[in-house]
Amino acid sequence: MWTLRTPASSARRGFTLLELLVVIAIIGLLMALLLPAVQAGREAARGAQCGNNLKNIGIALHNFHAARRSFPAGSDALGGTQQAWSSRLLPFVEYDALASQIDYTQAWNAPGANLAAASQDLSIYVCPSGLTSYSGKTDYGGIQGTSLLSLVAGVGPTQAFGCGVLISTSSQQPSPVNAASITDGLSFTLCVGESTDREGPAASVWACGLNCFAQNDQWVNMDALGSLHSEHPLGAHGLFADGHVVLLTDQIDPTVLGAVCTRNGGEIDGSAAYAN
Repeated sequence: MWTLRTPASSARRGFTLLELLVVIAIIGLLMALLLPAVQAGREAARGAQCGNNLKNIGIALHNFHAARRSFPAGSDALGGTQQAWSSRLLPFVEYDALASQIDYTQAWNAPGANLAAASQDLSIYVCPSGLTSYSGKTDYGGIQGTSLLSLVAGVGPTQAFGCGVLISTSSQQPSPVNAASITDGLSFTLCVGESTDREGPAASVWACGLNCFAQNDQWVNMDALGSLHSEHPLGAHGLFADGHVVLLTDQIDPTVLGAVCTRNGGEIDGSAAYAN
């Protein structure tokens, strides 16, 4: 049976198609508006997880200090093992079994158990915003000092590469740092900072003391090599020696940035480090 198409039915079909096109355009516009918000929400969650990692590391550092009466050495350079602060913390971040596999008298990557342990992925040492992934990665480095304050280059307690909290042991500083030697105040002294996606495999492995660094760049997020750096949009997280965590912004004054990387520089005011 044939059906006669009337002008009204044709017009109705055209109007329905127009409605569909409008709906598609509205959906596209909403998606364009919502996608940045979704991405921002995801990054906020990743940033919160990163900050929480550092808070837990701070608790572990204080528990280590309570047990050993000092913070761990950033690296056992004097003993030649290059065992890292983050490796020494394993029993205090609930990795007792992994710590028991490591021979701390041997090099961090000695063939056998040490090398096998160093290849383990530990979520507490990884920032979820990082772009690279490999075995044993860490995105957090111990602060050894800074070259921003015209200090003499060297590893002594008042020199550029030895004035921080997590130092490499040396003939000039054979023992790790304790809280009493942080004369600038625990709340004004960085001990661990984000250094996400660092170049060089040894410098970015949690078991290796080369993951420590002295702050060289004048601004946060300027360079990924040997400085505070993250994939967060506003700055990089820093853990202070009293256990609190701050997002250090890209706008932080270089002098203040250098000041908070020293434990004994005699700086009076580090409050600008808290500006977000």
